[in-house]
Amino acid sequence: MRQVSDNRAVSALFRVFGGKDACCRAEDYEKADWCGMHRLECAVLGFLVPLTVWVAIAEGFVAGLGRGLGISLALPVAFLVLSILSLVPFVRGAQCQWRFWLGLMVAWGCFRIGGPPIVNVLAWTWLGIFALNTAALILLGFRKSMRWTGRIGNTWRVFLFVFAHAAMVSLGFHWSWHWALGGAVLMSALFCWSVLNPSCQWLGPVHLETGDDEIWITIDDGPDPDDTPVLLDLLDVHQTKAIFFMIGEKVRAYPELAREVLRRGHEIGNHTMTHPSGEFWSLGPVRTRREIVDCQEVIFETTGFRPKWFRAPVGHRNLFTHPVTGQLGMEIMGWNRRGFDAVAKSPGPVLARILPNLAKGDIVLLHEATSIAAPVLDAVLAARSKTIK
Repeated sequence: MRQVSDNRAVSALFRVFGGKDACCRAEDYEKADWCGMHRLECAVLGFLVPLTVWVAIAEGFVAGLGRGLGISLALPVAFLVLSILSLVPFVRGAQCQWRFWLGLMVAWGCFRIGGPPIVNVLAWTWLGIFALNTAALILLGFRKSMRWTGRIGNTWRVFLFVFAHAAMVSLGFHWSWHWALGGAVLMSALFCWSVLNPSCQWLGPVHLETGDDEIWITIDDGPDPDDTPVLLDLLDVHQTKAIFFMIGEKVRAYPELAREVLRRGHEIGNHTMTHPSGEFWSLGPVRTRREIVDCQEVIFETTGFRPKWFRAPVGHRNLFTHPVTGQLGMEIMGWNRRGFDAVAKSPGPVLARILPNLAKGDIVLLHEATSIAAPVLDAVLAARSKTIK
């Protein structure tokens, strides 16, 4: 298994903006050299807080004792104050320290805006940190709400969609219709990106990597009477298992092929009942649920296996995909290796997209029911074997 992400933090600020890797709460894991905190959090608590305390004390001392004596005397006093505050019972633990010092420094900053240059800079720095932390809390709350399932999840997403449009209309009435039009265009662009970009995580989590040292082969659009038997034989030759994302209507038409996939040790995923590739991204909650649930039931009735993975047609999830899959106990799988074999006419261009820099952790997207399914899979399996050795 891969090592846990080093992007750990106790604050919302650094859980969101702390690095490129997926963030996790510092309390979940321990790291001896940084005490389970993000490096920048340690810098804030270990450098910025003492500096601010020293500057705050020095400002008062300088006013009464003069610059030289005031600055010199402020240093031991600041150390004493920090030592005393560190003994306060409710300031134990990294998370409590962060909340306590952030609140104290922000309160100080509110009263010292407009003071001497260094005081003013520190005051605005803390207010900026507070603003970013608040934005991060809102973003984390939004991400959490995107994990709500069933009717609650659907209702919440409808509310957000309606609220966003109402906000644009409000802009038109209160400011200018130019602002409303610009906001509507931006909102539409963000919505299209969230549903049409298969790797986008805005509407809920999508697995794009295996999380271990394997390379997963995933094959969409089956079962197919011509390709499935050939692909199964190739997988046997290379001693590799795959995940077949099957269409419910095809499972109903070729039940023996679906059972054969499981018999040979492979896994089946849910790829909707009718594979509405051109419109799935825009479906409402009722049709979305019917596409996913019907496929799930057909696969279970045919094979006795209930899929745990779902993949949307073309990867275009809609606004209601996650609430449905979450309620069914399913997770959504994407990919990070794709050759567009469903539209290509020869294996060369497909393999040129997939094979370069193929690495452990990759999820490869392939298709059956194409004229090049077998040669593409054969070449990918050969490259996989070399990569994972």
